[in-house]
Amino acid sequence: MAYLDLKKVPLPPANRRHSQHQEYLGFVARQIERLLWIRKTWFMAFVALAGGLSFFALYDIDEHYLRWTYREHSTVQEIRVRTLSRFASLPVQKGDPKEQILAQYLAEKQSPLTDYAGLISRMPHWKLLVAIAQAESNLCKKTQRNNCWGIGPGTPLTYEDIAQGLYHASYLLSKFDQMGMKKPETLVHTYVGYYNPSWIRAVNDVFYELQERGLQ
Repeated sequence: MAYLDLKKVPLPPANRRHSQHQEYLGFVARQIERLLWIRKTWFMAFVALAGGLSFFALYDIDEHYLRWTYREHSTVQEIRVRTLSRFASLPVQKGDPKEQILAQYLAEKQSPLTDYAGLISRMPHWKLLVAIAQAESNLCKKTQRNNCWGIGPGTPLTYEDIAQGLYHASYLLSKFDQMGMKKPETLVHTYVGYYNPSWIRAVNDVFYELQERGLQ
């Protein structure tokens, strides 16, 4: 009689024939669910942290911008009072050729600055004021904030009227003049913030057009 040599082979729980296979599957499912929960928790924590940091960063930027805007508008008001008294005291010559030529030039361009030709013509940087207005806002035709000169940075400042923006622009150009920035080539980096050939070309084009009309 032959004898069979039978050996017991242990079955792992992952084997379907194992008596505890169902318990094993439940254990694996719980482990996977736990792992997913941990990952979701870390992801939510990361999102919350990033959101919190972004909020505080935006809040700080917004607060900084509000402080800057407050200071700038305070400066604008100071400039307005000082410049009003300064230019109001200048003698106004009736029939001034420069004023007439400038007013005609602005009128041909259909610029809102036409009504301010007399005031502009008495300012020390009158050509730059007209030229920069062309480069920044197409002579005030593309602005809704009375900021024809693109005074910023970031969101352009808001002025009560064009004259207020004009006074501020004149004040800034006087400061830049004292720093040796008198031409568009030397002014562009500070005024625009980067080298912009189109801006320089637009300013020089206005210089040329005014020169062609006899305005030096």
